Parts: sequence; structure tokens; C-alpha cells
Amino acid sequence: MSKKQPTVAQKKRMSRIASLGCLICKAPANIHHCDCYMGGGRDHDKVIPLCHVHHQNGGYGIALHAGKKAWEAIHGTEQELMDKTEMLLKINFA
Repeated sequence: MSKKQPTVAQKKRMSRIASLGCLICKAPANIHHCDCYMGGGRDHDKVIPLCHVHHQNGGYGIALHAGKKAWEAIHGTEQELMDKTEMLLKINFA
């Protein structure tokens, strides 16, 4: 997994992903680096868009970082949400 700064191409892709809005509520989004791959870490190619509430500040069951298992039971796994993100990128930036 990459602990390096994102490349120019990765920054452009992450900007497009953030512009999709939060996958949960469509509010303005930031990037969440998924850790569903071997070793976790910050792989700049494995990201999803989440608003601050659904990412870190919403509390247990609302924010991913407040309780991942509970959050995924409600909203889906990171892999499922990355698949959804890829589909939305293809639709919006084809």
C-alpha cells in the first residue's frame, strides 16, 4: 500500500470522486481511503466519497470511523461502495 503522496493523476481522480458527493446522503464529500485490501494503509486508488458526518463526525452507526462493523451493516462494505463509486465515475465522467 502506498504511504506516498498521491500522483497528479490520483489527485485528479480523487477530486472527481469527491465531486460525486457522499455515497450515503449526497452532501459535499471528502475522500475516505479504504482499508479493505491486504495490509490496509492509504492506497490512493482505493477511495470513496463521504461527507464529514458519514466519515468521522456522526457517531456510532452513522460515521464509518465511529464503528466500522455497525456502519457497514447499514451502508454496505467498503468494497461494495468502491464498486458503486466506480460505476458513478463511469456514468458521470464517461
